[in-house]
Amino acid sequence: MNKTDKRASKHTPKIRLPLFGRGKKPMELEDDIANVITDDTKFNIKEAYKTTRTNTLFALNSDKGCKRIILTSSIPGEGKSLTSINVAITFAMANTKVLIIDCDLRKPKLHRYLGADNKKGLSNILGGFDKVEDCLKISQEHNIHFITAGHVPPNPIELLSNEKMEKLLDTLSETYDYIFLDTPPVNVVADTSALAKLSDGILFVVRHKFTTQDMVYKAISSLEFANAKVLGFILNDVDMSSYSYTSKVGYGNYKYKNYYQYNNYYY
Repeated sequence: MNKTDKRASKHTPKIRLPLFGRGKKPMELEDDIANVITDDTKFNIKEAYKTTRTNTLFALNSDKGCKRIILTSSIPGEGKSLTSINVAITFAMANTKVLIIDCDLRKPKLHRYLGADNKKGLSNILGGFDKVEDCLKISQEHNIHFITAGHVPPNPIELLSNEKMEKLLDTLSETYDYIFLDTPPVNVVADTSALAKLSDGILFVVRHKFTTQDMVYKAISSLEFANAKVLGFILNDVDMSSYSYTSKVGYGNYKYKNYYQYNNYYY
């Protein structure tokens, strides 16, 4: 039994996780769920996220213990939450034990993408209303565990910066190989900066033809002030329709764009 199995066997049998990802979904969730990667997702999309996984592992530059990774952006609308889920799923594809937590206690979205309810979640745990095992869920389809945000509290940053959050992550780190934290945009609220000290690094999502340089510079400055480690940037929503690899020598003017166009870039 390896180290990962020991951590899992020590904790997992003590809890029973609700299953999500099977059966008919409510109509209003269909568009959100359709964007989450599955076995049927196009090759180019899955490869883009696998590239992100590989580069993130190099950026972490360590194989010791559980890794806590924040995914954030500068402003809303950059695809941060969807990217967080798909990156987490891609890590789970490598046979690692993965947990994703919706730390956006103001505008949570994780439950929508995974087709789950949001009655109990992170805010309930930090507020002392529910136990961790009552809020943990599993998506059998994607092979990941997750904790939704829970009820929107009046004091999100106070909850996230509380000692209970640190203790929660320490406890969960004994069970999981990777914990992904989907946090609010940096330029909107200070929640991400408060969590930065509890993470091993940050993946920063930038939307193509949407995010400005000033927005990114402002956000990165805030993260640097919090002594955060930025692992890399994910350029999201790239229109690759005008890009192709064409060669008249040896490939008969064959275009690779149908198979190798990526919608995510990692820097």
